[in-house]
Amino acid sequence: MTDDALLALEPAAIRRLLPSWLAATVTEVGDEVERVVAEVVAASDDTDLARAFAALQCLGEEFRLYEADPFARRVSRAYMGPLLRPGSDIDGVDHVVGAAQSGPVLLVGNHRSYVDTQLTDALLARVRPDLADRLVTVAGPKVYATTFRRFASLGLTTLKTAQSTRLATNDAGLSAREVARIALNTVRQAHRCMQAGRPVLLYPEGTRSRTGRLGPFLRAAERYARLDGLQVVPVALTGSEQVFPIDAEQLGPAVVHLRFGRPLRVDAIERGGVLAAARTELAELLGEG
Repeated sequence: MTDDALLALEPAAIRRLLPSWLAATVTEVGDEVERVVAEVVAASDDTDLARAFAALQCLGEEFRLYEADPFARRVSRAYMGPLLRPGSDIDGVDHVVGAAQSGPVLLVGNHRSYVDTQLTDALLARVRPDLADRLVTVAGPKVYATTFRRFASLGLTTLKTAQSTRLATNDAGLSAREVARIALNTVRQAHRCMQAGRPVLLYPEGTRSRTGRLGPFLRAAERYARLDGLQVVPVALTGSEQVFPIDAEQLGPAVVHLRFGRPLRVDAIERGGVLAAARTELAELLGEG
């Protein structure tokens, strides 16, 4: 079945085909993925399915905030479950909870795989589903490039932005001026989310690491930290590069670890040095310090 055919399905056909379609995207745990997704589908009504697939068709068409679809979110978390091998864990979530109780929070994470955000959401939902539900992730255009990626993104709240002109994979057809305008608007939307009590997850490297090690941060990422009262929390995710390696066509199970570091108060750090300090802390969490 083609991606276009999937998008055109009616709810009854979605019920039959969605579990097997997602099962075909993984190795080793396909049967379990098919089973858990089928359970989510069976517990959902036709309105849920129709709403989700209607949203899927236009997801990512504009540079703006896209709220997670409830049905797709349930599917995403179920789908990720079999891919998280025993031993996968989360640590330091109290750092985020404490910071969020006193003001806006920016999460600064390393980026190794297209499924980084899905894995972060799935692990966080195990211990603090309320926090996972409020999470907003800044996402580049590639996140919406295929039907499979868009469906994954549909279960997350994402804020689409243009990719930096410094990166070789920058959007074709966008001028530097257009990219700058979109980026500034994204920062403003992110600030509004954080001021409303929604932590924002940012990948300041701007692209996935090809080596597995933490790359340099884009200078423009510093703009996200220019918010009074903000606390920046480093987020280290390891194992995602084994779940969905670069250039792989299927996902596979792996042990994944999610670590939240101590919050850094923007007000206590010299202007322009917040992301540099966060990168140092993140490197320590990753064992690269």
